[in-house]
Amino acid sequence: MGKLLGHQIRNHFKYNWFIPLLPIIFILSGLALGRVNGQYGAVAFGLAALAVVFGYMAAAITIIVGDYNMFFGDSALFYESTPISPGAKTFSRVLYYFIMILIYSLFAGIFLFFLLATNVEITDGEMTSFWQEISQALNQLGIKNIMMLVSWIVLGILESIISVIFAVTLGGGKKFRRFGFGGPVIVYIIMGFIKSGIVYVLGLLNLFSEVELRLTDGTVFMRGFGITGLVLMIIEIPLLLFAVYYMHKNRISVN
Repeated sequence: MGKLLGHQIRNHFKYNWFIPLLPIIFILSGLALGRVNGQYGAVAFGLAALAVVFGYMAAAITIIVGDYNMFFGDSALFYESTPISPGAKTFSRVLYYFIMILIYSLFAGIFLFFLLATNVEITDGEMTSFWQEISQALNQLGIKNIMMLVSWIVLGILESIISVIFAVTLGGGKKFRRFGFGGPVIVYIIMGFIKSGIVYVLGLLNLFSEVELRLTDGTVFMRGFGITGLVLMIIEIPLLLFAVYYMHKNRISVN
């Protein structure tokens, strides 16, 4: 599984190296042009910020398309015939999506922070005050709220990843193969309607308990579906994961 995962990551950057490179080129241009003309430098920095934002969206698309091509497109015969268990292929794909999201999120966060730092002169006193404000905000939020927020984020990311993998896997199968990459898109849209229907019915039955995350001073920080929403994701994630595993196993047995 490690070799397959490593190959997936290397293969992505082999064909999409320009996504992280463009912001670097723009920010270096901004630093150079800023010494000649501040206005030109600001334009280059603005383009760098846009390159990060649109690059993140482009990365998401290329990750999904690359995953589809690897297992259901031009390279499908090679990857489906490799001596790797269906479980290893399933978890390799999940880790691939998760690691790529982590890489691009860290890159975007660090890059945007560096971009901000190059445009704003910050003294030692201002930087100390900045970190003090962050520390105070975290103390106001509280450990319980932070854990709940992290749970929502992690489960939300996993649910999104596995939903996309399921849509790609089912959409790349025999029934939707004639639509090409449109197959996964159709499956994902259908899944969206089904999920919306389930949420609507549960809402009519008053099964959703809304949870409010409050700061220590009583101010509402965020509202969410609470335990019911988390339970739905906890149920959905293993079901879709098993379905992907089964489809991989079925393709291998047929081949």
